[in-house]
Amino acid sequence: MAKYNIQIQILHENRKINFLSCSLLFHVQVNSNSAHDSTASGWIHIQLRELPRSALLTDLRRLCIRNRVLGVTDVAIDYHRFLPTGRAYLTLAHSEHMHKNLRALDNASVGSLPIQAVSAPPPRSGHRRLDKTETQRKVFSGNGPHGGIPSRLKHVVIWGFPGKISEEAVEEYLREFRLDNIDSKSGAVRVELAANTFSLYSRYLVRPTSTAEAHRLVRQLHMTYYEPGHWGRRYQLRARVVY
Repeated sequence: MAKYNIQIQILHENRKINFLSCSLLFHVQVNSNSAHDSTASGWIHIQLRELPRSALLTDLRRLCIRNRVLGVTDVAIDYHRFLPTGRAYLTLAHSEHMHKNLRALDNASVGSLPIQAVSAPPPRSGHRRLDKTETQRKVFSGNGPHGGIPSRLKHVVIWGFPGKISEEAVEEYLREFRLDNIDSKSGAVRVELAANTFSLYSRYLVRPTSTAEAHRLVRQLHMTYYEPGHWGRRYQLRARVVY
């Protein structure tokens, strides 16, 4: 506990009124890094910030090894509509590792860029939900760690399709690739827009049958044009693997 005397002055109607100094008692906590203040809360997640959008899970695992981060049970890239946000989460086995790990990540970098590491509450996950329509189709938001999907390295997000294209048309366009069904009906699922938003383009999630097939799809499809014989260069497609 520390005792401080503070002189308070108030300017009122061009007259300075001096109040007697008052004594305030408060607890002073000294810490070299404000990000360490939450370690007593029992949190087991570290949020990494200011990551390059191109960072992969392998980059983050190398970061943990290089900086000797202890007790990591999961590494997850954070997504918004299946695109990286520049953040990621490390899940720890025990909260007692938090303080030492945050110190180890001071001045850490990924791809020569400095990053920040802070303790964090459990991240919100954007798991799929069931759309209450006649088709009872599953809808993906693509938000949160891993984009809210369970399997790793076998999903690809593709965006730039015409806004009103159907799931069947997307599947037909991708017929040369080997795809698994994401739900019981379709191998391509639309990534829904946030409420009260509109776009001329649509985004779809597909699940190739293997990691190798996922990367093949991205290599062949990324930065190409959808039906250029009909649409010309109006709809340029982009694709990336969801990690």
